[in-house]
Amino acid sequence: MKEMAIIQNLVVVGLKEITRDPKILFFSMIFPLFFLGLFYGMSFVIPSSEVMEMTMIEFMFPGILMMAFASIGFLGTSVPIIEMRQKGVLKTFRTTPLKENTFVLSQVIVRLVLACIQLVIFVVIGVFLNMIDMSNLLLFLVISLLGICMFLIFGFLFGGLFNHVELASGVLSFLMVPLIMLSGAMLPLYILPDVFQTISYFIPITYLTDIYHQFLFGVEGNIPIIADVLIIIGISVIFYWLTVKTFKWN
Repeated sequence: MKEMAIIQNLVVVGLKEITRDPKILFFSMIFPLFFLGLFYGMSFVIPSSEVMEMTMIEFMFPGILMMAFASIGFLGTSVPIIEMRQKGVLKTFRTTPLKENTFVLSQVIVRLVLACIQLVIFVVIGVFLNMIDMSNLLLFLVISLLGICMFLIFGFLFGGLFNHVELASGVLSFLMVPLIMLSGAMLPLYILPDVFQTISYFIPITYLTDIYHQFLFGVEGNIPIIADVLIIIGISVIFYWLTVKTFKWN
């Protein structure tokens, strides 16, 4: 009971800390919704793709959702962790009776809360726009939670590798959109040169994109959904192991 109370207090503090940071709050919660509204408006002007048989908003919906997850994973996880290390907060925690696992769990819960809030918003919008079928809602949530966990693992990994907030924020902000685009989430891979299509197979987000496109819109995928799921789980396990080995408290 005492440990649960500690986790609860750490979660409340963590949520307050993130909500007080305008940059993280904007890019993780507001910016994706702005993008969604922008492309929804553009879908009325730009005709549906005859090749993919879907509108622009349908094609962009999974990509914008993953942008929200990536913002929470990269900027909303890595940057605060680096800040705590720079300020000596992580080092101080190690001198207290607080268990490392308890602290890490509280940080994960904070990000899960934010990601789930964003997910609920997208589910409501997706159902309203007839992009998410209520009969498949549970499976959609499971797939999305799997993607959230993968992005959070990346966030903790980068939080352990980078030592400076400015560098991490700049690099991760720069990489986020190109990685999502090259995964096929915001740009059809068939219009890109073969070399970029080959590169996409080495981007973990590609397999989450493939699942969403097959599951939501019946698009023919590169590989079966179950193979995509297994690859995402395998990648998450590998990067979790790397995170544990490389994470720095001091």
